[in-house]
Amino acid sequence: MPDQAQNLRELVWRNNNHAHVIAITSGKGGVGKTNTCVNLAIALAKKGKKVIILDVDLGLANVEVLLGLSSMHNIENVIEGSKTIQEILVQAPCGVGIVPGSSGLANVADLSEAARQRLLDALDTLQLEADFILLDTMAGISRNAVAFNTAADEVMLITTPEPSAMVDAYAMLKTIHKSREDAVIRLVVNMAANQAQAMAVANKLAGVSQQYLGRNLALLGFIPRDPHVNQAVMRSEAFFLSTPGAPASKCIEALATKLLRRQSAAADPRAKGFFSRFAQTFGLASNG
Repeated sequence: MPDQAQNLRELVWRNNNHAHVIAITSGKGGVGKTNTCVNLAIALAKKGKKVIILDVDLGLANVEVLLGLSSMHNIENVIEGSKTIQEILVQAPCGVGIVPGSSGLANVADLSEAARQRLLDALDTLQLEADFILLDTMAGISRNAVAFNTAADEVMLITTPEPSAMVDAYAMLKTIHKSREDAVIRLVVNMAANQAQAMAVANKLAGVSQQYLGRNLALLGFIPRDPHVNQAVMRSEAFFLSTPGAPASKCIEALATKLLRRQSAAADPRAKGFFSRFAQTFGLASNG
């Protein structure tokens, strides 16, 4: 039987062709995290990329609700061994795949050895089949949310200009930083009145981050407050598809373009990716 060190070496080897994993997170709910995740996934898919959304928002199924979809199964069925990851994958517009989450992910560290291996194999399959994996994480600083954010290749931190959202965004930033100082975290300001307001929010959070954490916080982009967004939500549609010329859609397009450029520039087959970090975080490698 292979020992744990050998298992981890194999995980690093598998990462040579790993998907770029982006955790989309927020300090509090109601800031448009899931809506950003869904529309960004579609924008990336429209650019020819294979994209999978892993819903780790623990059974709320908001990803599916936003698109008017429903599923009979979720990641818990994979963990218990009754379904494969391909069997639970839900097809969304433009070929985006959705892996429905469940509360079974809340206690990953307590899984049996067999269940751990099934989850490990499922994540391995996802990484081999996608260019991008977007993690729609839980809002707030729960252990599970922080663990997924820490393991990701990159974190997209969503906030709005509301003071409470900014305070909670900083709390999430600080928590991720304490867990992994080299985590790549970039800010997206949602529901901004205009670019100037988004820049003001970013500058304030960046200043606090630099002063108290000693780290930079770059603004990846912003999404304006746009009535087309709420209209699409009421119709269970992606606003990027229903109103591609809307201001919010153009900003999503800009975010997708930036991510594609970053993925190309940051590609390093020697780098340890999400797969290895996740396994180490939760002890998913077999002890042999």
